[in-house]
Amino acid sequence: MSLTPESVRGNDTLSGDARRELGPIRTRGGKPRTGFTLVEMLVVIAIILVLAAMIFPVFEVVLAKAQSTSCLSNMRNLGMGMRLYSDDYDDRIVPAMLPHPMVAGICWDITIQPYIRNEKLVLCPGDEHPRQVHGALCLPHGYGMNLDLAQVGGYMGSSLTMGMIEDPTRTILLCELNGERFATHGVRRAPGWQERVAIYRHGGGANYTFADGHTRWLKPEATMDPDCLWSPQR
Repeated sequence: MSLTPESVRGNDTLSGDARRELGPIRTRGGKPRTGFTLVEMLVVIAIILVLAAMIFPVFEVVLAKAQSTSCLSNMRNLGMGMRLYSDDYDDRIVPAMLPHPMVAGICWDITIQPYIRNEKLVLCPGDEHPRQVHGALCLPHGYGMNLDLAQVGGYMGSSLTMGMIEDPTRTILLCELNGERFATHGVRRAPGWQERVAIYRHGGGANYTFADGHTRWLKPEATMDPDCLWSPQR
């Protein structure tokens, strides 16, 4: 007995050989079925959306961690460059701003370039608004100096020597800056000063470079208690 589509319509128990004999499944109009139905496509799209909703938050966490690690590496290299500067200038810390007769000043990110030779090191990958000091010779930067160490009394070119810092391993030299409107080269402890520091940029904290050159991630409260890590004296 030969098989026809009419003779097996509704029969779901045919063997593979029998189905091959029938040839491709055809629609009611007689044309072979070559694509997905609308329901099948909607099911596939729904599955993709569910998977995307599960995976995208993981990507965001991984990206944030990568940005924090890259930032930490940048600040570590900056700390090493600043130590080399100190070695060349009688143990003096890099001044936050040097005076110049033709411009408003020379920013620390320019002064340190002979020791790091990489302008991108002064940028944090998580900083969406790098800033420059208007009128000064300055690179777009995401980091700023502790002005209690690097611009003593507010005077350009005035900075402490390492010997003037009671504990260089527990004294912040560089921090991450916050806000495009704060076009600054550093921060000084004064009313509202913490608004200028990106204290929550990386997972509830931020990266800091210390006077001895090492770098750490810290929560904001850890920079003030039990010791104030911004002060050169305990």
